[in-house]
Amino acid sequence: MIMPARLSLIELLDMSDPDIVQIINTFVTHFNKAYGHTGTDRWDISKEDWERYEFLGDRVINLVIAQTLFTRRNSILNEGEMTKMLSSVVSNESLSALVSRLDSLGFERLVPASIAVQDSYGKRIIGGTFEAFIGALYCEIGLDDVAYFINTIMAKSLDDYNPKSNAVGILQEHFQKLFKSTPFYREKNRTGPDHKPVFTYEVLFNNEVLGEGCSDSVQQAQQAAANRALQNLGLMDHSPS
Repeated sequence: MIMPARLSLIELLDMSDPDIVQIINTFVTHFNKAYGHTGTDRWDISKEDWERYEFLGDRVINLVIAQTLFTRRNSILNEGEMTKMLSSVVSNESLSALVSRLDSLGFERLVPASIAVQDSYGKRIIGGTFEAFIGALYCEIGLDDVAYFINTIMAKSLDDYNPKSNAVGILQEHFQKLFKSTPFYREKNRTGPDHKPVFTYEVLFNNEVLGEGCSDSVQQAQQAAANRALQNLGLMDHSPS
């Protein structure tokens, strides 16, 4: 455990206006001292362990934001509304925008050399970095202080949430109301190397292709397909601006 850094790191995370650069510098310094090589400029961790932290951090963020949506609003949100907000604000695209808004340069220290030199994550690297960081913080200091930090830095994302940005949800709601059934998504193609694939997805209803989209993540490819379907169906006033 990182005992010498625990109190100071908690104090940094508990600030109402956290200094992201100072938090990252403190974390990297003490993590490397405890587990890696002292003096290493980046987070000294293997690609495999970084990916394990990324996996864990994704689940922690989803749990924290789900609980926040359950409790924070003056009006009670139903399951569908919470699902839409959750999928929107914790998407890789939204987390990437969050990191860029906070301090993308500071977060570069959290990309270990084993990943940085390979360029194996493409656009997903920014959101994945945030997830890995949260996963590591959770292991070191527990849920309560990490939850406070997540809610502090993601409050604006929740406040600025625009339901029209979730094309998949809008398309699903449209078909549910009309036909009591929803479209489904099918992978049409996958190109590029294994470590950096590009996905093409179709959205279908009654075996009819409504739209198609591609991206370097499955979720964003499905969003692109749903957005194209909204355009083809003449529902552009409901799609993202």
